[in-house]
Amino acid sequence: MMTFEENGIYLKETSGQEKVVCPECSTGRRKAKDKCLSVNIDEGVWHCHHCGWKGSLKVFKSLKKPEAVPIPTLPEPPKRNLPDNVYQWFEDRGITRAVVDDAKIGYKDRWIQFPFYKDGEVVNIKSRTADKKFRQEKNAEKCFYRFDHMKGMETIIITEGEMDTLSLVQSGFTNVVSVPDGATAPNSKPTDRKFSYLISAEEHLMNAEKVILCTDSDGAGKHLREELSRRIGREKCCRVNYPDDCKDMNEVLVKYGEERILEIVSEAYPYPIEGVVMIEDVVDEAIDLFNKPEHLGLSTGWTDLDAHYRISHSEVSVITGVPNMGKSEWMDALMINMVQKYGWKFGIFSAENFPVKHHLLKLVGKFSKQAFWGDEKMSEDVARASMNILNDHVKFIGTQESSVTIESIMEQAKILNYRYGLNGLVIDPWNTIEHKFGDGENETNYVSRVLSQLNTFAKINEVHIWVVAHPRKMENGADRKPVVPTPYDISGSANWFNKSDNAITIHRHRSEDDDYVGVHIHKIRFQYKNGKPTFGSEPAKLNYNIRTGNYETYIPRFKEDIFGKDKKDKPSNTQDTLFA
Repeated sequence: MMTFEENGIYLKETSGQEKVVCPECSTGRRKAKDKCLSVNIDEGVWHCHHCGWKGSLKVFKSLKKPEAVPIPTLPEPPKRNLPDNVYQWFEDRGITRAVVDDAKIGYKDRWIQFPFYKDGEVVNIKSRTADKKFRQEKNAEKCFYRFDHMKGMETIIITEGEMDTLSLVQSGFTNVVSVPDGATAPNSKPTDRKFSYLISAEEHLMNAEKVILCTDSDGAGKHLREELSRRIGREKCCRVNYPDDCKDMNEVLVKYGEERILEIVSEAYPYPIEGVVMIEDVVDEAIDLFNKPEHLGLSTGWTDLDAHYRISHSEVSVITGVPNMGKSEWMDALMINMVQKYGWKFGIFSAENFPVKHHLLKLVGKFSKQAFWGDEKMSEDVARASMNILNDHVKFIGTQESSVTIESIMEQAKILNYRYGLNGLVIDPWNTIEHKFGDGENETNYVSRVLSQLNTFAKINEVHIWVVAHPRKMENGADRKPVVPTPYDISGSANWFNKSDNAITIHRHRSEDDDYVGVHIHKIRFQYKNGKPTFGSEPAKLNYNIRTGNYETYIPRFKEDIFGKDKKDKPSNTQDTLFA
C-alpha cells in the first residue's frame, strides 16, 4: 500500500479523522495554512474542500490498468487587450507597461494571463486574479515560464513565480525563468508530477555554469530551493539573501527599487565548498537538531532492527556476507520496505540479477507478498499492478554496458536524481564493477578513494548508498560452519569499515534447534539517531519466507521449516493480500 506521505499528506494522528493543509492548492492560496483537506486515516481516503482534490490509498488494490497520460494540447495565445486598471496593477508592483507588453500578457474575465512560450509556441497559460487565485490550462505542458530565455545561457536565474521573474526582467535581466507551480509545503515530499518541468529543461540546466535560485524566503520557498539545488547539482547553484522585510524579488522591487535587485543577484553566494563548511551554513540545521534530539532515522520496516539500524539520507552503508547467505535478497527486501513505507525512489545496479526481467519478478514477489513461481503463484493482474507501481520507484542502472565503473554508475544516478529525485542507490555487488586503478595506486588506496567519492556523492545529492561487497574466501569455524565475516574481511583493507557510515553482515544461522537470518550490525556512525551496533551481542533476527522472498519477524523454528516442511506446526505471519 502507498502512504499518505507519498501523496504529500502529513498527519499527526494515526487513526480517526484529521484536517490538514492540502499539498495541491495551499501553496497558491492567500490562506496557505488553511486546513482544507479532510483525511479519513482508517479508510485511507481524503478530500479537499477548496480545490476538490481527492484520492485513496486503496486505489492500487483495484488492479485497474493505469490511465493513459493525455497528450498536451496547445492553447491559443491570450488576447492582449489589457485595460488601464490592469496596467496600473502591474505598475503598483514596479512592473512597467513596456515589460508587460513584451511578456505578451493577456487578460480575460478578470483573469490576468501569463503565456508560457517554448520554442516560440504557447504551450501553457497560467492565469491569476488580483486576489491570488490561480489556474492553468487543462492538459497543457508543464515547463518553465520564459523557457526560451534559458537557452544557451551560462547563468540561469530561477524564481518561484511570474511576478518575481518580471521584477528581474524589469531590473535588466533576460536570463530569468520561473517554476510553473510555485513552491511545495515545507515538509511535503517532492513528486515527479510537481517537478516534471525539469525534464524539458535538462539540457539547458546541465550545460549552464551557474544557476541562481531566487525562491521565496519562507519555509515553502526554502524547501523548493533545496530540492532544485539537489537535483540540478549544488556545485553550480547559488543562493540569495533578501532584506529582512522582503520575502521575494517583487517585494524588493516595490520597496527598494531595481538597484537593490541588481545588488542581491550580484551578491548571490554558492553552496558550501566541498570539504569546507561555514558555521553560518549549518546554524539552522544544528538548531533544528538541538530542538529535536529525539529525531531518528527511518525504520527499515523490521521492528527488531529499529534499535540497531535506522536509515538516514546522505550516508553510505556497506553490506557483506558469505556467498548464498542472502545479502542481496535482504537488500532487495529492504529496498521494497522503503518503497512501501516511505515512497522512496531507487537507482539499482545489480549485475548478478541481470537480465532485469528476472530481478523484476523477485521484486514483485516481495512487493506483493505473494509467490511469483510454483502452483500458488500470484495472478497476472497482481504482477502487472505491482510492476506498474514499482516502475515509479525503481530504476535499473548499467544494464546496457559491457563494463560498468563507479564513475558510470554515479553519472547515471545523477541523471536519475535530476529527473526523478532519488532517495537511495544500490550497488550490488562490488566485485562485478570494472575497477580502474590510478597510476601507482594499489587496491587499498583505490578502495579508499572510491569510498570517499561515494560519501561525497551521498552527501551532495542527499541519497543513501548501499554497497554490497563479498568477503575474501572464508574458512569454516571449529563446528565446520561458516564464520560470520566482518567488513574487515572484504578485499581492500580496513577502509570498508573506516570509511562507511554503517557496516552490516547478513548471515544465516542454522542449527538443530533454530534457523534464522542474523543481521549483524558492526558499525553505526551516528548512534544517537540510527541505533547501536549488535557487536558483542546476538544479532537482530529475522525469518526468511522462501515462498515470497520476504524477511519477517523472527519466530524460533527448525531449519527444515524454511523449506516449507512441517507446515501444520509452522506459525505463519505471511500476508497474502496485495500491498497490505
